[in-house]
Amino acid sequence: MSKRLFIAFKIPSDLKNELLLVQHKIKNNLDLKGVNWVKPDNMHITIAFLGQIDEKSVPQIVNIMDSANFNPVQVKGEGLKFFNKNNYPAIFFYSLEITDELKDTVGRIRETLIKNGIDFDRKNFNAHVTIARIKDEFEGKLLFKFVNQKKTFFESKRYSINSLVLFESRFIDNQPTYISLHEINKEV
Repeated sequence: MSKRLFIAFKIPSDLKNELLLVQHKIKNNLDLKGVNWVKPDNMHITIAFLGQIDEKSVPQIVNIMDSANFNPVQVKGEGLKFFNKNNYPAIFFYSLEITDELKDTVGRIRETLIKNGIDFDRKNFNAHVTIARIKDEFEGKLLFKFVNQKKTFFESKRYSINSLVLFESRFIDNQPTYISLHEINKEV
């Protein structure tokens, strides 16, 4: 049997709360039916999307994570942005600055996966937290316009990333739900 897996940083509660405020402010100003808001417990920063993995490989992945020498990482927000699909906003996210510390930590984890023969989606690392997935082109453009008019919902500041997690992605009641299979928490 296989599981749909990915390795990610769990975002700290202060960042999660700020992103929830962003969602709340937008929902109070726009009635968007074609936008799926990410649940707070699903907010994360993906490091490596592993895809469908035989569940027999989970202990090996856990050992790899444990051997990657994860230490807390400081990140700084860059702001609210969009990924486009077919020339309209499709993903609304909070972008993070890729510092040398963040790049080194992600690189070390990915390199450890490669050395141990664990395949993953090798897209360039893009440090971000997804806030919403946009299903309707018109509403995507409305959201884009609203966000760009409001420029700042909150100040970008530094956050401490203390947790590295192996998540399983499941669809429950037609909603993605991320279940923690293993967590390395280096809370300071």
